[in-house]
Amino acid sequence: MSTVAQVINRTHRQLLSGVVEERNKLASAINATATSVVLTYEVGGVRAGSVIEIESEQMYVWSVTDATKTAVVERAFNGTTAASHAANTVVTVGPRFPRAQVLEAINDELADLSSPMNGLFQVKVLDLQYNGSDRQVNLPAVANVIDLIEVRYREKSDDYRKVNKVSLLRNLPTKDFGSSMAIQLDQDVRSGDVRITYKAPFNKVVTESDNMQTLAGFPEVAEDILVIGAQIRLMGPREIKRNFTESQGDTRRSEEVPAGAVSGSITNLLRMRRDRITAEAARLARQYPTFLQRS
Repeated sequence: MSTVAQVINRTHRQLLSGVVEERNKLASAINATATSVVLTYEVGGVRAGSVIEIESEQMYVWSVTDATKTAVVERAFNGTTAASHAANTVVTVGPRFPRAQVLEAINDELADLSSPMNGLFQVKVLDLQYNGSDRQVNLPAVANVIDLIEVRYREKSDDYRKVNKVSLLRNLPTKDFGSSMAIQLDQDVRSGDVRITYKAPFNKVVTESDNMQTLAGFPEVAEDILVIGAQIRLMGPREIKRNFTESQGDTRRSEEVPAGAVSGSITNLLRMRRDRITAEAARLARQYPTFLQRS
């Protein structure tokens, strides 16, 4: 089992490639509304106009008092969320890849990987009681079903027979079908227990403590896909920044890092991501083959 924080840390390790960003520590705890931050060590790069990151919260620095190692900050900067932080928590100065931004990239990947083009999914099951007569059966409390994998009914305690003539119906009237979805059975099925196994998209994660397997439904064996995808999403926009005409950058940059170099650096990551998605989709297809006969 792994958490969102572990995936973010793995993404950072590979993106920074050994580069150690400037760090400090909180000398004392702060709550979610405090606007003064006291640091443990010399302020260093913490200056007016800089950005610091504490856990997943970014703060804009308005002013700094060197003698007391105190910074006056604007909380919840750049769309992050203000939170309490304990004493001795690490403070990152000018983070290249803010943790909240990596979390956004992970959620974008989770949504993209569940798309039909990429073909990945989590597997869920739904057990219900069937009355033996209805042709269309409501799927209660089920949302975002991609497709059915299989449907089985209980013939006896040690025999769950597969239903071959079954289809998934969507957008039905909610007055008759509470979830607006149902399965349609086009063969005789006796009353009793029915188990529906289906494909579902991955779930969005919210906090760094969220579990990637139990909450997002993402398999641990495929986490490298999330890491690679997040790296691509974080690196992709960097070529835009170098094209700003409002300021003059390093005059040697065009020779040492020519235009297009940043975009070119993710080409191999794109290939790795494509290959891993193909491999993971093949694994799912082998593990969960679909033998339903559509009516």
